[in-house]
Amino acid sequence: MYLSWSSFNNIRMLLMACMPVIIFYLIWLINTSEGIRSEEGTLLDLVCWPDGNAIPVIITCGSIIAVVIELYGLYQLFKAGLPKREYNVTNGLFYYVWSLIIIIIIFLAIMFYSGLQSTIIRAKIKGGITKAMLRYANHLPSKIAIDRLQTRFHCCGRVGYQEWFFIPWYSAGQSTDVLSVRKFVADNVPYSCCSMDIMQPCIHHGVTKKGTIYKYDPSTQLTIWEAGCEEKLISEMMSISWRFNAVMSLIIIAMILQVIAVRYLHTAYRNGLSADNQDSCYAYLLRSDTKVAGRRKVVRKRKLRQARTLHWVTASYRRQYTTSSQSDFNSSDELLKPIYE
Repeated sequence: MYLSWSSFNNIRMLLMACMPVIIFYLIWLINTSEGIRSEEGTLLDLVCWPDGNAIPVIITCGSIIAVVIELYGLYQLFKAGLPKREYNVTNGLFYYVWSLIIIIIIFLAIMFYSGLQSTIIRAKIKGGITKAMLRYANHLPSKIAIDRLQTRFHCCGRVGYQEWFFIPWYSAGQSTDVLSVRKFVADNVPYSCCSMDIMQPCIHHGVTKKGTIYKYDPSTQLTIWEAGCEEKLISEMMSISWRFNAVMSLIIIAMILQVIAVRYLHTAYRNGLSADNQDSCYAYLLRSDTKVAGRRKVVRKRKLRQARTLHWVTASYRRQYTTSSQSDFNSSDELLKPIYE
């Protein structure tokens, strides 16, 4: 299609107006990734290292690269409206188009890796929480991880609070391979299982026994969290993954539209359209095969005409040279004829 200078300027200004919105969402991705890495990511790292930091760090790096590319494109589009003699941005727009294509591929790879990693994390969380619970009494990082997990998600145990009844979590030095035997230890749970929604003293020792001091009745109401942590942690990770994928999908769609628009601007600008020459110029997204074949046919005809012209000039030169040499030979014979006589 042919692009006029007014259409060129309208598309250029529209792109420059949309770029700050894309940059805003990219910065939102960076801030949100860092927030998740410092909270849920750190918590997940304590349970199954290093899955808590992998995805947020990759998203942050990709978003930073995308912000730099968008700022570079904004600068190139601004210079495209200036006189071409002073600011030629043909190569700049070309590099910007390819940078957008590369960052789109990177974002698609991040989304694929995020979905794949979510499936892997689901399997790791189960074993990670169980392992940390078994090491609760002997390993301080595991104790910190479980306490933070239960306090953050209002849960107790991996599947339910009854799992703590088979773990000697309050005394060190005992065997930690008790879940395989399923030997009852005591009806006690850690203090991090205490519910903050119930305005009563927390009973986390002797959970299943009635108490006369605080009028505690486990059949009526427990003072601890009853839900397990596994499903809550997995649902939180999945919601975060879906949130990231939704924003990145919108950014990818916007970048695809940018690639199409900038490609039309680049081809029109390369064909001569600028502030110096405001005549309509041809712009295209992809070179069609018919147009390429037509151009090749024109070049072939031009070369054929040039070859014919060269052949005609060479032939005429040879005829003139032969005629002139023959006349010179005859004249020399006439000049030498009196001498021999």
